[in-house]
Amino acid sequence: MKTQLEKSFEVPQNTELVWEHLIDPSKVMDCVPGVTVEEKVGENHYKGKVGMKFGPMGVQYDADILYKEIDKENRKIIIAGDGVDSKGTGNAEMVMTINLSDAEDGGVKLDSVMDVTINGKIAQFGSRLITTVSNQLFKQFASNFSKKLAEAEATA
Repeated sequence: MKTQLEKSFEVPQNTELVWEHLIDPSKVMDCVPGVTVEEKVGENHYKGKVGMKFGPMGVQYDADILYKEIDKENRKIIIAGDGVDSKGTGNAEMVMTINLSDAEDGGVKLDSVMDVTINGKIAQFGSRLITTVSNQLFKQFASNFSKKLAEAEATA
């Protein structure tokens, strides 16, 4: 099952601080509910875990996370993630493109497009539930990321 999600949000901080956080998994991945980065295995390549609940069913993926593109000049990042369900009952793939631009009121606007493919038991729930869960996770990420940036700005 494939689905595409397009989301945007704005933060009041400057581009440098936002960029610094986006390209550092230790600063951004813990803002995503259920995601942990466990080790760096290569240039811009990490291993971790991704856990989610879809209705009554939970899933835990062993994940490979790769920053495929980090283009500071054009303020664009592409992150790919591949995960295998730890129980061996499915897998998931995600490619997310994040573009930064100047927000109208100052600060930074983050536009993201995520292409998600899910196979296995979770795919039975259909794109509507997966989109609903993904929307909730994105809201939590935006909130967590905004708080982390505000804290970093306050201590700078």
